[in-house]
Amino acid sequence: MPKQEQSNVEGRLLLKEAIELIPSGRWEELTSLLQSHAPQLQAARLRLEQQALELHSTRARSQNDKQDANPVRQMGTPIVRTVAAAAAWADRFPWLALLVIQAVILATYAQGFLYRGFIMDDAVGMMRNPNVIGETLSFADLMRRDFWGLPMHGSGWTNKSFRPLTTLTFRWNYLLHGLDSSGFHATNILLHCLTSLILGRTATVALGMSGSWAALASALFGVHPVHTENVLYLVCRADILACLLGLLAMNCYAASFSPPAALRPLWPTLRSRPFDAAVAAVGSGILQNPLWMIFPVLLIIASGLCKESGFTLFSIPMLMELLDFLSMQAWVQHQKERFAKRTFRRFRLRAGLLVASTFLVFVARYRHTGGTSLNMSPQDNPISFETERKARILSYSYVHGVYMRLLVWPQFLCYDYSMDAIPMVRDVFDCRLMLPLSAYVGCMASVSFVMQLPARHRRSGLIALALLVVSFLPASNILFPVGTVVGERLMYVPSAGYCLAVVVVLHAFLQGTLHKPRAPPRPEPTKIQRGKEIHSWGIGSGRPEAMRRGFKVTLCVTLALTALSVRTWLRVWDWESSDTLFIRDGARQPQSSKTQFNLGITHMQMQEWDAAVDALVRCAWADPLSSLPFYRIGQIEILRNRFDSAVFHDLALAMFQNGKVDQAETRLRISLQLNPDFAKGWNNLACCLASKMNLNDSARALRKAVSLDPENPQYWANLAVLSQHLGDYATSKSAMSTALQIWPSMPEHRDCAWEFAPAG
Repeated sequence: MPKQEQSNVEGRLLLKEAIELIPSGRWEELTSLLQSHAPQLQAARLRLEQQALELHSTRARSQNDKQDANPVRQMGTPIVRTVAAAAAWADRFPWLALLVIQAVILATYAQGFLYRGFIMDDAVGMMRNPNVIGETLSFADLMRRDFWGLPMHGSGWTNKSFRPLTTLTFRWNYLLHGLDSSGFHATNILLHCLTSLILGRTATVALGMSGSWAALASALFGVHPVHTENVLYLVCRADILACLLGLLAMNCYAASFSPPAALRPLWPTLRSRPFDAAVAAVGSGILQNPLWMIFPVLLIIASGLCKESGFTLFSIPMLMELLDFLSMQAWVQHQKERFAKRTFRRFRLRAGLLVASTFLVFVARYRHTGGTSLNMSPQDNPISFETERKARILSYSYVHGVYMRLLVWPQFLCYDYSMDAIPMVRDVFDCRLMLPLSAYVGCMASVSFVMQLPARHRRSGLIALALLVVSFLPASNILFPVGTVVGERLMYVPSAGYCLAVVVVLHAFLQGTLHKPRAPPRPEPTKIQRGKEIHSWGIGSGRPEAMRRGFKVTLCVTLALTALSVRTWLRVWDWESSDTLFIRDGARQPQSSKTQFNLGITHMQMQEWDAAVDALVRCAWADPLSSLPFYRIGQIEILRNRFDSAVFHDLALAMFQNGKVDQAETRLRISLQLNPDFAKGWNNLACCLASKMNLNDSARALRKAVSLDPENPQYWANLAVLSQHLGDYATSKSAMSTALQIWPSMPEHRDCAWEFAPAG
């Protein structure tokens, strides 16, 4: 008989004998029997465990064979394990992982170290700023002048942009290497890398994430294309410094007074459900004395002295205190205990100090600057000059959608969005309003989604969203109109909250909290079980759904980082010089008056006359109130040796736009004397006369224009409008019919339309 079968027979006989002893109560004999056969019983137990393990392994192999038919899992498992190993290394060496990420960011912006020259406002903010290039710098002078070096108090123009700390950094650059712009560019790039690193530490210190998630947040922020303007447009250093100091303040406050509950490392033990109702020990920071709040408060003040939006970050510590208070209150109610008076006093004292500090800082700044005076022109923010309130509200709403698109899908980037770059929205049925609608719905859905996450994720998500929303408010035109319609530079601080929020959502998705309800906490794995795991991400369980989530996150993050890095790298080349930027963005944004004017000047300097005139004409159409494009066109005509009717005509256009109607009429008549067959001149003379209410002469000039150029629908439409004003309805109807035959989709004219194109 085989040995195993004999052992089984002996075991059954032993079991039968033990069962017979139990009814008779012969406990001493039963104990003696079990003790004498202990080795056999232990061997039987081990055999049963081995059989159970083999059965479980067989079932698992069978299930895996079914799953192997899925090609995504076959490909995803080794990828997930490889990425998980890298994340485990980042969890173990978080600072080293962040430094590696900064090297990648530096590589993306490497070309910027070689750039030279000042672009647009850089010359005003540095080359002409006495606080930057003066022989000496006095503290009084630094406090009296605005960011552009202009006196804040007096009769001169100033926008009250008081950013002395940013000006000081420009001064230090100047003392170090003079006006060599490459030093300014290098400083901006290094400050951006430092801000990305601090953002990674914020994910750990303020949100409780591990090193791998911190590295991911740092990478998303560092390579986001919307930051190229902040990094390569030198005056935008203000936003970088404000974000850097604001994040330091968040870290300081979180570490001292409001530490978060630690979230699991990237890819925690997937065989267990790591979430429960536990929260951080509120008020368990390293410091309890409220006097230590001076450090985060001073950092926020410094952030606001770099850029005004930095003062809004006072709300983040307030939110931390509120969330901690609510968490402690929920814990006390769950434990059916009373709130400790000492703890409540600490909450109340810290919140009171934050509110008082915020109030005092805003009052002090207002008194020092004498208020904030934005002496804007319609070219800066034409929406704010719109008289119809409904149009302003709808247009600003559309702008919010544009900002959302810059964060989520930064494919289109441009340094200017002035005038007709964003046309006014006047109708609630305008299809463009789908963009802000998606932004508002997405924002509310994000808040609702975060509120449904477990306690630890909920706190982190709310802080990230608050950083996004609160820092965006000054740029939203909700509180007050700002000096630009859309500015990519204004998204630097909000994008920090956006990147942190994305990382929180990815973390929650990877944990499976988006799909399943929370399960009760399981006991921690034993030492032997932990040894069987592959690495700190805990892929050892190999659960199919966990591996699929891991592959999805890996694929999504890889594609996103690759796309953002490539887009940023390409955008960095656009900022190589002012000529490169103006030419590429001029082609990209044909409706912006500023981009077209700069494009025209660039072509003019290259002596590309036709391209320069075309760009300046587009500038005139986008901003008909400006006389500058006509002045430049006149210069070009002189350079092209066209001294006859062209010069007088274009000069007349410039004079009319500058309010000199009589002089404009005189120049137009001179141009028509030189060239009586100048149809464009007759049309514009008619419009000039119509503005002086000389309608009869204006109509005669228009009849001359349509006789010279009968195929121009604009001249016929102008004749229709003037004839209607004169009561000649038959001529008006006939002229309008002719115009529509030539151009069926021509918009309705309400007054005489000038032809803002150069002569020649």
